[in-house]
Amino acid sequence: MKPARTTRHWLLNVFPTGTALVIVFALLIAFLMLVSQRWLEERGSLLAEVKLQATLVGENVSISLAAGDPQMGNDMLAAMANAPRVQNTGLYRRDGQLFARYDRDRQRALPAASPAIGHFFEPGFLNVTVPVNYGGVRDIGTLLVRVTLDGLYSSMLYFIASLLGTVTVATLLGLLMSRGLRQRMKQAEHDLHVLALYDRVTGLSNRYAFEMAIEQTVLRHQRDGGGSALLFIDVDGFKKINDRFGHASGDKVLQEIGQRITYTLRAADVVARLGGDEFGAILVNTSNPADAAHVAESLVREAAKPFLMGEASAHIGFSIGIAMLPDDGDAGAILMHHADLAMYHAKSLGKSNYQFFSDTLDNAVRRRLEIEEGLRRALRDRELSVVYQPQVTTLGAPPQGVEALVRWVRPNGTNITPCEFIPVAEESGLISDIGDYVLQQVCQDILSLRQQGLPVPVVAVNLSGRQFLRRTFARDMMHTIESAGLTAADIEIELTESVLMDRLDEYRQIMADLSASGVKIAIDDFGTGYSSLSYLSKLPVSKLKIDRSFVSELPDNPNSLTIVTGIVSMAHALGLRVVAEGVETEAQATCLLDNECDLLQGYGTGRPMPLAELARLLTPAH
Repeated sequence: MKPARTTRHWLLNVFPTGTALVIVFALLIAFLMLVSQRWLEERGSLLAEVKLQATLVGENVSISLAAGDPQMGNDMLAAMANAPRVQNTGLYRRDGQLFARYDRDRQRALPAASPAIGHFFEPGFLNVTVPVNYGGVRDIGTLLVRVTLDGLYSSMLYFIASLLGTVTVATLLGLLMSRGLRQRMKQAEHDLHVLALYDRVTGLSNRYAFEMAIEQTVLRHQRDGGGSALLFIDVDGFKKINDRFGHASGDKVLQEIGQRITYTLRAADVVARLGGDEFGAILVNTSNPADAAHVAESLVREAAKPFLMGEASAHIGFSIGIAMLPDDGDAGAILMHHADLAMYHAKSLGKSNYQFFSDTLDNAVRRRLEIEEGLRRALRDRELSVVYQPQVTTLGAPPQGVEALVRWVRPNGTNITPCEFIPVAEESGLISDIGDYVLQQVCQDILSLRQQGLPVPVVAVNLSGRQFLRRTFARDMMHTIESAGLTAADIEIELTESVLMDRLDEYRQIMADLSASGVKIAIDDFGTGYSSLSYLSKLPVSKLKIDRSFVSELPDNPNSLTIVTGIVSMAHALGLRVVAEGVETEAQATCLLDNECDLLQGYGTGRPMPLAELARLLTPAH
């Protein structure tokens, strides 16, 4: 009987002795390099996570150090019991003395004096020391966090075992492939198949494979019954990551997103990258919407966790649309369309949430298309009108300014509210045409009032971000104003705070050009966004408009009153005037005027009125 051939005999039979030794040596070097690289990456990742965790804990417990309350510090550090890898945590005063502590491992004593800020590894443990700051005061103490390296060692052992298995399998496959061209061609065909079905960046299934999986799922449920859930996932804020950190970092974030989605779902579920920053998932045999909602909630929470980008971190969100099979469709294309509609609905509700497809949503989409078509006709046939709401110094006083507001009444008498048609105009790109329409009408109305010999205060016109960022906007606006025989001082433009902050750097130069031309600029809905002195002091703004949500609760809500008085004080310190929106009662007006608000606007000062009524209001009393 012939002895069994070992792998060594096989290798020597395929390759000459010298070549076989070179291959073995190269594999050994590659193995050591991969293990070393993985060790450094794992250590680096652990260090970054512990530093971030220590910094966050330091921010939380700093109040106990500032208050000089060790018991508070001990109680707050006790929360580290929820972090299983943390063994010891010590909070030290500025003089280096131990102030508060938490010990999971009581056999390892914390140092009596604070270690130097930084980190060091010791057998089995990582020690990280970070400074503690409070209320703008830096380095009021330090925080030491000691974590076990058991998880790191386990991960490395798993990696080494996996790598050895991979190398063994790869070696055997290589030997098999070397035996003939047919085997190599089959492998090449397999590789092409993989490229056709998997995404290059994330390694997940691609859109083509996902669509095939949906069709197979539909056929299976048509045969066997039951149902599944289809999820469309759009990544909110991904463009900012690409712009800030570059496309290479963006690809790494996409990879981690794919991993987070995969780990959240079951092994039997299908996950795919559909393209760009969109992902899809099939929750196999999930017929209960509550189960699909639970998965979607978990995904939204996973997306909210920070993505570490070196020294910085990035944040995204998930907008998820869900379609249930077979309730929401019995064909792949229909299900994908319905999940896509639900996803866009989630984005329209503020992002970082999930929504199910429904007949109501379908009707809403049809309604949106109907409004968009109607808007195009309204612009063509000049169905839109402009009304004006006065801004006064006291109730009953002559207007010191007016705001132009667009209205839409169809020929059949149906009134379409701005809350319904303005979002559609934004999404469809018609908002710029509407803005131009309103500005032209305002200029004509100002000219008409002056021809009647009436004193016309400055007129405020709302602008959308899309309109404002149009390359020729400033030039077009000045041309419209001057063509009507007016000056830039006759018009004030309003930008909402949230829109302004989205692309502040791009807005700043346009605002400077308009201000230099004499156009006044106001920030609308102030208080609902950043409300920061740092950006206000750098922009050519002349007026702030306090959001109506704060005014509506005056004078009874002390929190709203504090916000309002703070905005007024801040604005006056910068030389800005303040308008309060949504003033409806005399009590609100009195409270605002007592707190030095400059102008009032709302139903209590005057409802939005057509031009003829505004003319009567501006006519001096005899």
